[in-house]
Amino acid sequence: MFCPACGTSAAPDDRFCQQCGKPLPAKGSQVTIGDSPAVPDASFIPPQPPSPPPAVPSGGPPPIPPPDMSSPYAPPPPSFGAPPAYGTPPPPQSFGAPSGYGTPPPPSFGAPPAYSTYPPLVPPWQNVAPVAGAQLTPFGAPLARWWQRVGSMVLDTLIVAVPLAIVNGILNASFGTEHTVKLVNGTYANQRTIQGPAHVVILIVTAAIVGLYFSFLNGRYSGQTIGNRAPGIAVRDATTGDVIGFKRGILRWFIRFVLYLALVLPGLLNDLFPLWDSRNQTIADKAARSVVIRLR
Repeated sequence: MFCPACGTSAAPDDRFCQQCGKPLPAKGSQVTIGDSPAVPDASFIPPQPPSPPPAVPSGGPPPIPPPDMSSPYAPPPPSFGAPPAYGTPPPPQSFGAPSGYGTPPPPSFGAPPAYSTYPPLVPPWQNVAPVAGAQLTPFGAPLARWWQRVGSMVLDTLIVAVPLAIVNGILNASFGTEHTVKLVNGTYANQRTIQGPAHVVILIVTAAIVGLYFSFLNGRYSGQTIGNRAPGIAVRDATTGDVIGFKRGILRWFIRFVLYLALVLPGLLNDLFPLWDSRNQTIADKAARSVVIRLR
């Protein structure tokens, strides 16, 4: 027996077709295939095999289309510095423009200038008011006047000598031996002083303290001692205007110290030398290649 709907062969005891599910004729009825050929049911669609998955290109996964920004559920645009979403093409970039997404905000009012745009440092002597007839160094600084140098030296002598004299008096009173000395007015008085090798050591230490004071402050940092700061003068290299350094500071002080040890007169000549020198230099300045300039 055959199914009158699809023509599929069926067993005599089947009531429904196993292919299309249509009811089969009863056992008493006869169906002849030649007389009434079986016509397939037009509403029946045979099952189709599953379609193969889409091919993936060898370069990687297929690109993801950009999101529809008109949709209310679209993601927000990327903020400045945020990486783009996967698959989103980068924005067009002009020649010379920085790479990345977004545009950096403009600098706000009062923001510091960018790196390497700060103005250069101005030498302090450029702020000195010009004086008619003032002598200038090769680097453009005005030379200090002689009375400014003398005033600063007197002030430095008081700053250094007074504390040393106090310490020396305490040492003599504590460790000195008493002996009779002749005073200037011709009278005699008892006095306690340290004598012998200890006295020599005290003199060497005193000279070293004075030398370090002038050498270190005139040779380093601003080239100024405490006395130099009062009139606003400083020691500088005679050619470049830089500080002379500690070694040349020692040389400058030592020459002046030796000249004063030679019966005082050479030391006085050294201090008076700027009065007739064309660069206002002392003998010690010429040896150390230094000048004394005005800073204000």
